[in-house]
Amino acid sequence: MELWNRVSKALRATVSYGELILFIFTALLLGTSSARAQTEGGQHPAADTTKQLIDRLTSAEARIQQLESEVAGLKASGGVPVPGAIPPAATESSSAAPSAAVPPAPASPAPVPQDATPVPAPPEESHDHMMSLPGGPVLHIRGFFDFDFDKGMAAQNLQYPVGATPNSTFRAGEFDLFMTSQLSSNLSFLAELVFGVDQTNVFDADIERFELTYRPTKYFEMSAGRYHTSIGYYNTAFHHGTWFSTATGRPFMYYWEDSGGVLPVHEVGVTTTGYVPGSGKFDLHWVAEIGNGSAEFGSPNYGDGVETFASDRNRKDLNFAAYSKPEWLPGLQVGGSFLTGDLIPASGIVPKVNQTISSVYAVFINSKWEFMNEAVLLHHQIPDGRSYNSPLSYTQLSHAFGKYRPYFRFQENNIPNNDPVAEFTGRYEGPSVGLRMDFFDYAALKLQYNRIYLRDAATQNGIEAQLAFTF
Repeated sequence: MELWNRVSKALRATVSYGELILFIFTALLLGTSSARAQTEGGQHPAADTTKQLIDRLTSAEARIQQLESEVAGLKASGGVPVPGAIPPAATESSSAAPSAAVPPAPASPAPVPQDATPVPAPPEESHDHMMSLPGGPVLHIRGFFDFDFDKGMAAQNLQYPVGATPNSTFRAGEFDLFMTSQLSSNLSFLAELVFGVDQTNVFDADIERFELTYRPTKYFEMSAGRYHTSIGYYNTAFHHGTWFSTATGRPFMYYWEDSGGVLPVHEVGVTTTGYVPGSGKFDLHWVAEIGNGSAEFGSPNYGDGVETFASDRNRKDLNFAAYSKPEWLPGLQVGGSFLTGDLIPASGIVPKVNQTISSVYAVFINSKWEFMNEAVLLHHQIPDGRSYNSPLSYTQLSHAFGKYRPYFRFQENNIPNNDPVAEFTGRYEGPSVGLRMDFFDYAALKLQYNRIYLRDAATQNGIEAQLAFTF
């Protein structure tokens, strides 16, 4: 009993739990050995060891009492504890200021979101601002690329206009880096950086899209930056990663501005959209956009055709669109759009051209079927009243059979030869037949044959083979 009283007193005097557990374990072990010895011979071989432990505990108690007296004296005199002295007990009031001899514990760092990537602290000697954002947003990157083989004048898909080269060639497609970041629960950012080549065999980098999006509710969403104009369906459903599209490339009416395209498929400005309240099973959405528009081909600030930095006119493009995705037929989407704006001809023959673009479409897409139909009327009018109408359309049908998806596309584009601001003029129409094979989840092989009829030119044929994948 005396031994356990001493142990209890030692615990109150801040003897460590480790020493106490070690002592109890040793005592129990010795006790067990003693009991066995008593059973076997009636003697106590561990008695001397137990007496030594009691003597050591008595000495420790004396030392503890001495240290407690020294600490009490230092508290009374306001002195600084000598090295090795035990700091004041943790039971003192937490509101008291910490002693200079015992530095306060460092403040706990702010919680870091689970999906945040830790940013290393800059070196203490660095004079540079390392732009570290502990707990800041995380940038996610998805890559897309396609590698092609073309044979024939009509074998290109989206890199250059019709008739660019008659030679068969292996060709690098678009190296597309698609980046997104969630800044907060209702604020996000996306960008699309594309490296592409042309007849010069040199890669050029273009930031094709950059959008800061604020979405406080499903009824309203606003994005500012460079975006794909809401003309029809294809332009906002399929972007720069050809892996997403069934065919090897876009319909001709939706070619990029710097590849012979006749529509302003990019805009720099503000786009808004949202769900129409009360539309119920019709699931109606609206779109309203304002942007710089496109520079006319040949103008000094043409660049890639998109007025990303400087605009050549005060009037901006206004675009309005609406679409419905009825709940009673999943996969169906119907809609239309109307854009109005001006173009400044590079030739200077006329001061400006008023441009309107009207579109209608109906598409049905599910896991098996893809049926897309679109029609656009491109209208240009000059101040003296002369006008030029360009009907543009395509239809595309495909069906999946396991990993194989055969498809058919027919397109028709008829642009007046004397249109003052169209880069491509003439008739462009004909069928494309192809097969997409998804042998892997994120890589596809496409084979496509094109036959194109042109106004005042020979019929063109082309064969394309494309490896498209995401990484």
